[in-house]
Amino acid sequence: MSQPTTIYLVRHGQTLWNIEKRFQGHSDSPLTETGRNQAIGAGQKLADRPISHAYASPSPRTMETARLVLGKRNLTITQEPRLREIYLGPLEGVTYDDALKSHPKAAKAFWERPHLFNVEGAENAQQVQTRVVESLGEIAKAHPGESLLVVSHGVAIKTALAWFMGHDISKLHEVALPENGSITTLTLSNGSWNVQR
Repeated sequence: MSQPTTIYLVRHGQTLWNIEKRFQGHSDSPLTETGRNQAIGAGQKLADRPISHAYASPSPRTMETARLVLGKRNLTITQEPRLREIYLGPLEGVTYDDALKSHPKAAKAFWERPHLFNVEGAENAQQVQTRVVESLGEIAKAHPGESLLVVSHGVAIKTALAWFMGHDISKLHEVALPENGSITTLTLSNGSWNVQR
């Protein structure tokens, strides 16, 4: 039996916009001190794991998180655009409260029935899931039997987990949003994926 491929999938640390309850999407907000500590904590949990390669969304908050998780490891972080957060179009940078006023149906769906989220100019959950799952599959295929760090975003990770756990996109609301700095372990063995939250 071949050695499984392991992906340590980490959500970026807390950002200022997380605290301010703003939609982030492709727009960026800096990590807070708590966010940096969350990333460092994730790195400490993975300190004894033999990580051979690191990938991250190009967003500054994920790149900084990846650097802090890696710590003193001498690894180059490969930027992977398909790992970016859902693109939210006109809602990017908008507070949740303001979004409920300007786009009430979409804002409510985003949190309660995310598979129904639909705003002109934005991505939907299915589009995000397709690109993130495709990316993770290609990353795993490129490094069979190795252990890898991948840093991404809450909704991006959540949609991928739904797929790996066999949930239809309509059940996306049943998949818990990963916490900032959390580690989800994905293993690929003999063509089958396993998820450890």
